[in-house]
Amino acid sequence: MKQALLITPKSHSVPTLEDVDYIGVDAGALLILQAGLPIQFAVGDFDSMSEEDYAYVCSQTRVYKHPIEKNETDSELALRLAKEQGYTNIVLWGAISGRLDHTIINLGLMMYRDASLVLMDENQKITLLEKGRYTLAARYQHVSFFALEAGEISLENFKYPLEHRKVTCSDLYLSSNSFLGKEGIVTVHSGKFLCVESNLK
Repeated sequence: MKQALLITPKSHSVPTLEDVDYIGVDAGALLILQAGLPIQFAVGDFDSMSEEDYAYVCSQTRVYKHPIEKNETDSELALRLAKEQGYTNIVLWGAISGRLDHTIINLGLMMYRDASLVLMDENQKITLLEKGRYTLAARYQHVSFFALEAGEISLENFKYPLEHRKVTCSDLYLSSNSFLGKEGIVTVHSGKFLCVESNLK
């Protein structure tokens, strides 16, 4: 399974991980190089970089440059190219650290382009849960669930457990839960849910 970490310009830091390939999204490419990490390629319009920084990135890796006026965001272009090159486990790092409209677009990438996409930054993680059983490691203080359509969900080993609870998009009470022990079990019996894990107070 090929794993890719897409580093966006809003990343406050670049995590050092094993067995992943680093891909630069626009100026995120410069962050990867500044961290001394290997980079596979860079994608974007690079409008947020100086000519000097852009030339440096071009000298260090393969660059896929797109026009500034386009229908896709740089993150969507990077996601598409990563999938075309065979990456099946993709994390968009810094995807929830910047402008609200960009965050909403990144959520849309998860909802409408690639359900396995993970959005992360230093303190938070968002995943899309479809029908199935999931084991979540208790790495975050808070965990919330938001229905994207009418569905049914069960939560085990959580402070606020649920058993075959039917919920709709207007049900907002599945927020600010927490783990009991080292892991929690989530079963999505039907529907789709956003899972938001956070260490922010």
